[in-house]
Amino acid sequence: MSNTASKTGSRKTTIVLSAILVLLVLFAVIVYWAIPAYRHYYITHIQYPVYGGLTAELKDCEFYEDMRSGKSFCFLGDSITAGNEIEGITWYYPLIPYIKGDIYNVSRGGWRVGNLILEEDKIPVCDIYVTAIGVNDILFNYLGLSPEMPSDYTTGLDKLVNIIRSKSPNAKFYFIAPWTVHNQDDTANSRADEFRTALINLCDEKGYICINPDPVLSSVLKNTGIKDYMKDNFHPNASNGVGLYSYAVLKSDHDRKAVSQK
Repeated sequence: MSNTASKTGSRKTTIVLSAILVLLVLFAVIVYWAIPAYRHYYITHIQYPVYGGLTAELKDCEFYEDMRSGKSFCFLGDSITAGNEIEGITWYYPLIPYIKGDIYNVSRGGWRVGNLILEEDKIPVCDIYVTAIGVNDILFNYLGLSPEMPSDYTTGLDKLVNIIRSKSPNAKFYFIAPWTVHNQDDTANSRADEFRTALINLCDEKGYICINPDPVLSSVLKNTGIKDYMKDNFHPNASNGVGLYSYAVLKSDHDRKAVSQK
């Protein structure tokens, strides 16, 4: 075979391979934009994975079992649940691919317990309610709608449950204890601990489920630093932080289950 023929054959092979590559790229783009389910899976599961991966340990908890049950979920909360600071990426984004039922979100930046009560008409009928509220109540108690004392906070949450039960009498309630906040003074940290303790006591008394992610978050962030996981002192970032927050909820619920079975 002449050099000319060899070069021509190589050129044709290169052209064919390039054309195939272009077609594959176009196909991937078409699938990504034309099939919402795939795009949804990519955004939530691939871009924002659970910290450390969804291990057997994390699956061994009541929260994960409910996620897989097909029951509908309504997430209630503030900016961390709304994802205001990170373009709508919520703390539970990495969990969305594993939730089989419908998902609703009623949350907004700056919200406190009082806001959820005022916006009761926006809360839909659901099987399971996951409420993560309290950071603004703790830090900005000088504003209206915020409780002065931890007992006011839990009274508000109990009132919220009663409101929801009027429309969803068989609903199940998870409460996420106020998220970890960084670089606050001792007064704020002490107040946060008091609010978490009050919530735990309320849930024990009323039969709600309380998940306290603070020990897990504090442990990981103490060892790794907050730079890679936090957008600021209040909000997880969208690259790694939401995966850590999802992990902390599942890990904390796993630990809660382990203690309850002893």
